[in-house]
Amino acid sequence: MKKMITAAAVCLGITGGAVSAQAQELSYYAGLGMGAVSVDYKAAGIDQKKSSFGGYANFGADFNEYFAAEMRIGMTGKDKQTYAGSITRTFSSPTFVSILGKVKYPVSSDFDLYMVAGATTARIKGQMTSPGSSLSQTQTKTGLSLGAGFDYKLDNHVSVGSEWVQYMFPVKLSTGSVFAAGSKARMWGITGNVTYHF
Repeated sequence: MKKMITAAAVCLGITGGAVSAQAQELSYYAGLGMGAVSVDYKAAGIDQKKSSFGGYANFGADFNEYFAAEMRIGMTGKDKQTYAGSITRTFSSPTFVSILGKVKYPVSSDFDLYMVAGATTARIKGQMTSPGSSLSQTQTKTGLSLGAGFDYKLDNHVSVGSEWVQYMFPVKLSTGSVFAAGSKARMWGITGNVTYHF
């Protein structure tokens, strides 16, 4: 959690510096993003990577046409795979929260390209089932988030877009009933987005 707070403070500090250099009235937005949002898992002999359907709600503030900051609350789908011996492993994040700074480049009055940077805290859940048994393990992890996307304004209030975000680069998981020794997880998303600008 300390890492997330530090990263958020840095993002907001950068954005705040830009705002003071080019101050304008704040405007707010809220939206939804849906698509492939997944947790990948890697351990000795296992490299599980499957896209799964997930999404998020976001709430943000535009400081000017170049800078914004936002918070996201979402969940990933379930990355599920069956191995020899009818063992099924499933990995997901039932809840994640991201704090992101957004740097925008207005290509035209209707079209923006942007990059996001910040931090994500996610509840990483692993499940392992086999005939006659079922195990579950959960850990909360925080990691660096980076991504890029575009936003197209349909009118003064509604925009649509798409993006790719690496919500969490590989983080180590503590050994337990599901997570093996030396295991790591990462989280990413490719989504289509709809945003309402107030």
